[in-house]
Amino acid sequence: MTTLSLSDRVACYARAFQKWPASHLRLERSGVRESFYGFWCIGNDYRNKSTYHGAYPRGYLDRVQALFPDAVGERTLHAFSGSLPAGDYVRCDLVQPAEYTCDVLYLPRKVAAGQFTLVYADPPYTKLDAQKYGTLMIDRRKTTAALAHVVAPGGFLVWLDTVWPMHRKALWETVGQVAIRRSTNHAMRLVSVFRRTESAA
Repeated sequence: MTTLSLSDRVACYARAFQKWPASHLRLERSGVRESFYGFWCIGNDYRNKSTYHGAYPRGYLDRVQALFPDAVGERTLHAFSGSLPAGDYVRCDLVQPAEYTCDVLYLPRKVAAGQFTLVYADPPYTKLDAQKYGTLMIDRRKTTAALAHVVAPGGFLVWLDTVWPMHRKALWETVGQVAIRRSTNHAMRLVSVFRRTESAA
């Protein structure tokens, strides 16, 4: 992954989605800290490529990938990958076929520390969701800690959920949040973007 700044990434998104300026991200600065915020209206297109429960909303990955044009290949991980097909990335899922078929909590035992520079995470949001997958509900704090082990300092975690997940600030700095609305009768979701700190804690 190249060393694009947050400002560069926000600009990459704006160039990729010039026709939708309302979706562009706002970069804020507070002292030396930067973070971005936004709102994405994905729309009511229900024709997802996958009928798997909880699959990424149509168009979601295109938007996030616009922020990370430099993140491809074996250093990009999709945790909780579900029905995502094989591609130019690595997958981890407890139920569906993946390069790592295991609980995300076990990744630190299976891969080297700092192996990935970008992780996408789309975990079960509720106990009911977890039941539909045939798994237990995750512990968000333990999961973000496990992912911190496998992400290199300066790397990113893009977490899709209905909440801002618990995490250790010694491990993760929140650098972006984007609200996602699909259509009526759909839960609002939140994309939380974290950057791995230099801490080895």
